[in-house]
Amino acid sequence: MNPLDLIARRAYPYETEKRDRTYLALNENPFPFPEDLVDEVFRRLNSDTLRIYYDSPDEELIEKILSYLNTDFLSKNNVSVGNGADEIIYVMMLMFDRSVFFPPTYSCYRIFAKAVGAKFLEVPLTKDLRIPEVNVGEGDVVFIPNPNNPTGHVFEREEIERILKTGAFVALDEAYYEFHGESYVDLLKKYENLAVIRTFSKAFSLAAQRIGYVVSSEKFIDAYNRVRLPFNVSYVSQMFAKVALDHREIFEERTKFIVEERERMKSILRKMGYRITDSRGNFVFIFMEKEEKERLLEHLRAKNIAVRSFREGVRITIGKREENDMILKELEVFK
Repeated sequence: MNPLDLIARRAYPYETEKRDRTYLALNENPFPFPEDLVDEVFRRLNSDTLRIYYDSPDEELIEKILSYLNTDFLSKNNVSVGNGADEIIYVMMLMFDRSVFFPPTYSCYRIFAKAVGAKFLEVPLTKDLRIPEVNVGEGDVVFIPNPNNPTGHVFEREEIERILKTGAFVALDEAYYEFHGESYVDLLKKYENLAVIRTFSKAFSLAAQRIGYVVSSEKFIDAYNRVRLPFNVSYVSQMFAKVALDHREIFEERTKFIVEERERMKSILRKMGYRITDSRGNFVFIFMEKEEKERLLEHLRAKNIAVRSFREGVRITIGKREENDMILKELEVFK
C-alpha cells in the first residue's frame, strides 16, 4: 500500500470546535499576555541572535524553570523543553515500545499514537474515575494527566505510585498544575521511571508560543534530548517564557481569579442539578448522555458559544466573568 494512503487510513487530523464569539472549548487562558510584558520581550530580544540556531533550552531558561519548581534535588540536567507539552508527549511515544492511557483522558494521546504508528493500549478509568488495574511494565510509557483532562479530577498519589512500582515509565502530565496547586514532582526523588510534563500554554497565556518543559532523571533527559528535534523551541518563545517567569505574580493573581470562578461555577451547576466532577483544572466538566449533550451543543451553537464535546459529556473552559455568566444563563435555560 502507498505509504500516504496508509497514513490516511491509520491517522486522523486533530480537529477543534469552530471559533465562535464565545469560545470556551480549548482551555485557553481568558486573559491576554500583558502588553507591557510583550514590550519587555521585544526590548530584550537581540536582533543578531535571530539569525543563529539558538540553544534549546538556553541555560537562563533552565535556571528560571528550576527556580519555579522550587526544589532542592533537581539540577539543569533534569530539565528539557518541547515545542509545547504536545511535542514532549509525541517524542515520548517514539521512545517506548507501547503507550498506555486511561480514557476519558487527553484526546491527543490517541491521536499522536496513531499518527506515529505506535502501539498503544487504552484501559478506561473505573466508574469512580480511578486508575484501573492494568498489566504494564518496562517498555511501556503510561500517560496520566493530573488534574485529568477532560474531567479535571485529581488522581491520588497512591495510584501514581502503583503504576511506577510496575517498572513502567510514567509521564505525569501536569498541564493544569497551577489551577490545582499541588504537584507530584517530589516523586522524582524516589522514582527514575517518572517524567513530569508542564506547559506555559494555560496559566501563562502563551498557547500560541508553543513551549512546554519536562522534568525527569538525568538518564531520561539525556535520552529525550537525543530523540527530539534540535533547536526545537524558538529564541522568541523562550524569551516569552523567561519574561513570564520573571513576572509570575501577575499570572498567579489571574490564576486565583480563574480558580475562584471555577468554584463559583461548580457551585451554581450543582444547584441547577447538573452532574459534574470536582474539577481542579481551568474548566468544569458536566456528565451527559449523548442525546442530552447533542441538544445542549445545538442550543449553545445557536448562541454562538463553543464548548468541547466528549463521549461522556461536555467540558467548559473558565472564561472571563461575563462569559461564565453567559453560559451559566444558557445552561439554566436549557435545564
